[in-house]
Amino acid sequence: MIERRARWRSGLALTAVVVVPVVLAFLSGLATVHTCLPVSGTWAQMGLRLALLHPDAACPQGTLAVGATTGQAMTVVVAVAVPAVLAHLALISGAAGLVGSVRRVILAAAHRVSRALAPSAPRHPDLPTAPGPVVRPAAVPVRTVASRRPHRRGPPVLAGTLG
Repeated sequence: MIERRARWRSGLALTAVVVVPVVLAFLSGLATVHTCLPVSGTWAQMGLRLALLHPDAACPQGTLAVGATTGQAMTVVVAVAVPAVLAHLALISGAAGLVGSVRRVILAAAHRVSRALAPSAPRHPDLPTAPGPVVRPAAVPVRTVASRRPHRRGPPVLAGTLG
């Protein structure tokens, strides 16, 4: 029961970590694309080379217009965005595995230290023994499966030899 709650809470936390930034980006306007973007330096050169941005007379000085066709945008998404997202997911899963391993090691070390430091009761207390005859169990012969069911099967019969 405790394990199920912990998984539910971790799933909720992971969903919040993923969903909250996306919702905030849409609400703040960071996820919207305007017709004229203020870009300069390397990003402007990359946008021009990928044919995603182009100079336009309708845009003010220092901005470039978005001019990618659907095919160009999909090419950039497939060539740049998808591998970046997959790389980030691989890094996140590797980090989660590493954190889980470190957590297990720390808990095991803490358990060993607490067992070493805390006095514990003896596992088998010394019980007084009553004087008397020692009773030992009788030796019982071990019966195996082969001794109960002897091997009676022969080689398989060929299908053509039966009438």
